[in-house]
Amino acid sequence: MAERASGEDKLFRSIAAAKPKLVTGVPDGMLAATIMLCEASPDFPYIACAREEECIGVACGAAMAGERAVVMVQNAGLLNSLGAFATMGLRYGLPFVVIVTNRGALADPNGYDIEKREAFDAGVRPMARVFDFDASDLPDDLIPAAFKWAEAARKPVILALEKRLGSLSGSGAAA
Repeated sequence: MAERASGEDKLFRSIAAAKPKLVTGVPDGMLAATIMLCEASPDFPYIACAREEECIGVACGAAMAGERAVVMVQNAGLLNSLGAFATMGLRYGLPFVVIVTNRGALADPNGYDIEKREAFDAGVRPMARVFDFDASDLPDDLIPAAFKWAEAARKPVILALEKRLGSLSGSGAAA
């Protein structure tokens, strides 16, 4: 019987299957294992940034050069970078993928995360297409499909990963 892949490994394999030129991000606990796998990958560099808007700048530069880029940040971090996201990614129709850990969900009720979730819903969703996923049950083709959508739409796409009630606890990117 085959073992079920962890969410981190599954997300990493999906990223690798999309063949990005680079992956960039700011550390987040829900993405830590995926970031470590990306850092170790011989197939693409992982560019660690100090601020989320730097990640958006890196991804926009890659997209302007016709290359695929993945950004990994927390919802509050994407909120911090909305100026760069709007004036570069949206304004110039640059197709890249943003993986966001959507903290503050019902199954992730840290007091300091709830306002982040509410601000994400109020600030990001009206300006960009967000697809929501259970962090512990991601489709194998998530990132290739996201790139296909972003390239067809000619704009960035946001994948919001969150902990959900009833999910497989202990496995998945939300562990």
